[in-house]
Parts: sequence; C-alpha cells; structure tokens
Amino acid sequence: MNTLPLLVRQYLSRLWLDSGKFAYLSFNKQGLIQSWHPDIEYYGVIGLQLNDHVSEKLLFLEGWFSCDQDNDVFVLDFINFDHGIIADIHVLPSRNETYILFVDVSEKFRQHQSLQQERHNFDLLNQQQVKNIEIFRQNFQELDANKRQIETINESKNKLLSCITDDLRAPLSGILGFAQFLDSGVFGDLNSKQRECVGNMLKAGSCMTGLINEILEVARLEKDDLTLCIDSFSIKNLIDECLKPLVPLIQAYDIKLVNHIDEDIEILVDRVYFQQVITNLIDNAMKYNKKNGCIIISYRILEGKLCLYIKDTGIGISLDKIDQIFQPFVRNFDTQDKLEGTEIGLSGCKRLLGLMSGTLSVRSTLSVGSIFYLEVPLSTPCEGRDKYHISYEFVYFYDDEIHFTVLKNLLVIYKDYELEGYHYSEDIHSLNLHKSSKIILLDVDKNDVLFKLKLLKLLKRTDESPTVVSVVSENTDACDIRYILEETLMDDYLTRPFDFNQLLDIFEP
Repeated sequence: MNTLPLLVRQYLSRLWLDSGKFAYLSFNKQGLIQSWHPDIEYYGVIGLQLNDHVSEKLLFLEGWFSCDQDNDVFVLDFINFDHGIIADIHVLPSRNETYILFVDVSEKFRQHQSLQQERHNFDLLNQQQVKNIEIFRQNFQELDANKRQIETINESKNKLLSCITDDLRAPLSGILGFAQFLDSGVFGDLNSKQRECVGNMLKAGSCMTGLINEILEVARLEKDDLTLCIDSFSIKNLIDECLKPLVPLIQAYDIKLVNHIDEDIEILVDRVYFQQVITNLIDNAMKYNKKNGCIIISYRILEGKLCLYIKDTGIGISLDKIDQIFQPFVRNFDTQDKLEGTEIGLSGCKRLLGLMSGTLSVRSTLSVGSIFYLEVPLSTPCEGRDKYHISYEFVYFYDDEIHFTVLKNLLVIYKDYELEGYHYSEDIHSLNLHKSSKIILLDVDKNDVLFKLKLLKLLKRTDESPTVVSVVSENTDACDIRYILEETLMDDYLTRPFDFNQLLDIFEP
C-alpha cells in the first residue's frame, strides 16, 4: 500500500471500508495498465498483463470521460460482478496515472435493497392508509348524515305518535265510559249476549288504552333529554315500596310472592325509574304466571354490583324468542292476544337500566318459568361478599341416588363447593351437619310434604340458619310448587333435571 501515490493513500484514508476486501488497478494516459493489486482477481478481473489496454479488461469504463485531462474523483456505485459480488468503483485521475479502486459493498448493497423494499412497502401502506382514511371520512360523513336524518325522523315520529295517541285517548275514554254505563245497568238491564258484548268492548278498550300508554312511554324513553336523578337508596326499601300497591293485584292473580330482600344494601339508581322497572317486571311475572303460581325475589352480590332475581313459575319463553322480547311492543307470543300491555315494555326497562349503568337479562325454560336478572351498581362495597364465588358446603337429601350423582358431576369442576349426599331415610341425628355456610337441598313432591316437613324440622335444629331449597321435578305444577313452599316455608326451589346456572343462583346468594 505504501507504493501507492500519496493522492491515493490520502483518499483511501478518508474512505470508511465496511469490509477488508479492496483492490486497485492503474493505467497511464494512453490507457495502458501499469500496476494492480493481487486481490483484483476477487472481482473477476484476471489474466492481466503489463501494458494491456484497460478498456479491454474493464468494460464498464468505456466512455466514462476523457483521460487527457485531470478530473475530480469519479465514483460508480454498486457495480455487479460475478458470483454475487457488488463493488463501488472509485476513479482517481492524477497527472501521470489514473487509479481504479475496487471496494466490496455487497453487504451494504443488500442492506440498501432491503431498505428500499421497506421504503416501498411503507409507501404502499401509506397510500393504503390515505385511501382508508378517505373511505373512513366518507363513511363518517354518511353515518353522520344518516344519524341526523334518523334523529329528524324520530323527532317527527314522536310528535306524530303524541298527536295520534292524544287524539285517540279522548274518544277512547268516551267509548269506555259509555260501555261502563251499559255494563252497570244505568240504561236498563242487559241480556246475557249484550253483557258479553259489552264485556268484550271493555276488555278491548282497556287493551287499547294500555297500548296507547306504551307508545307514549316508548316515545318518551327514546328522547335524548331524559333526565335521571341517580342517588343512593336501600334496595329493601325500594322493593317494599314497589310491592305495597301490588298486593291487591297479587291477590287477584292468586300468586304466592316470596321476597328474600332483607338487607339494607345501598345501590346507585334513579328511584322513580328503578321502581318503575321493578313494578313492570313483577307485573309481567304475575300476568304470565300459571294459576296458583309463585314469584320469588332474591339477590346476590357481584363485583361492585347487586344482582336482583325475579323468578316465576310461569309459561316460560322459548329459546328462539328470548332476544325478541326486549324489542318495543313485543310480548310473549303465546299470550299476546290474551293479556293487556303495561305502560313500559321490556325494551323500556332495559333502556332505563342502561341509563343507570345497569343491565337486564333473562333465562327461561318453556312451560317451567323465567328468571329476570337486574344488575345495578352498589353505592358502597359489601365487605367480604363482593366476589363471584363464595365457598359453600351443602347437603342434598335425595329420593333417588341418581339425582345426587348428576348434581355431583355438575359441580365437579368447581373447587369452592363441597357436596354431601344422604338418602332422606337416614337418621338425621347421626349426621354431622354442624358446618357453617350450609345449604340444604331436599327432594320433595306434593304427596310427601308432611313427611318431609318432619325431616325439615329436624334439619332446622342442626344449624343456626340454614338455607333450605326444595328440589322438584320439572313437570311439577305451579300450584304444587306453591303448596310445597307454603307448607314447608323453604327459601327457594330447584327443578330437575338440574341447570347449572340455576344452581349458581341458589348457591351464591
């Protein structure tokens, strides 16, 4: 390297060489080769002879510039040689000779290509992103326009509904008034056929009045300016206030109501609207119940929420129709022509609870009954109970061991439950039933209530305050369930075959 002219050595010292592969070749003003580095063959330049013409060996130099005058350094980037070798060519003209420097940049070239590809991909992504943003902007504008259009339509619809219902209410009240006059005999006695017709008129008029009220309520709930007054209230007081005016209706429907809300747990709700929801759900539980049926109201504490259950022995809802019952003006399809409407439907209940940061859902079995679930926020945490799973130990007194086996298999994956099983004929005094958090299940049917009542009294003596649940067959009549609950004073009931979600409702109060 020291044999190179000072000009070349100074130039090389300024280059940053990523690899140690370097070679050179020099030629004079006439283009005749004067010297070369031994590693020149690495670049495929072989068979060099002194005074060979450089243009015959280095074709890429053809026509590069005139060799008759001095020029600045000239660089050719990324010259492709054989065997995947990429080199930069540095041409250094001097007064007497011109030097060609070969610098291996294969790795640099590959990085350059990768960078170029990434840049190209980025440009493509950026172009696609610009297109997506434009599409999003157009869609947003369309949605905003549609939203304004829907709001205008809803406003017009609500005004129309209000006008129509107000115009209907006055003549309908007159029709009902005259029908009531006829039914009371003010204008003379009616024969049986006439009385039947007047009764149908009153029934149809009452149904239409309910429908008008429901239309007005739905229109009111759909307004965005609905104002709620959220505050802390005792769930016990709210439920008690709801039940007081419903007592005559409950007696009229001959329904057994069991209310397990016995704690002053504070919840965050709008008092008026929450009680409206509760009243509507209990009203539905009465109307869609079976003759001499039952309604059970209970609760449990979830994470930061109180879950309220309203359970009935009613006609139930088929699985394919459950989602539809939360739509406006939709009722149970099996009885929609038989029952009057209420001022708000389930759609209104769901919307009101949503405005209170709550939820409404249902689980139902056709011909067995329904359970409606309301979740609302707690005002203050319930220490020690604010969890999903609580460890419970419970005992099942069964008539048939197969019932115990099925229940045991259902709960096998849950570690927080301990299950003991005994045949009801075993001696209660010999059993170890002193553990706390005990829930007692007892197989009961209408024909053996008196015998099981004796067993129940013995069970009550073995624990301070056990929760006792009767287990009945799924095809047990609602009136039989009511009879069992009334005679035994049990806390709740389960139906067989067992449903795991229903079990959780009982085992996690």
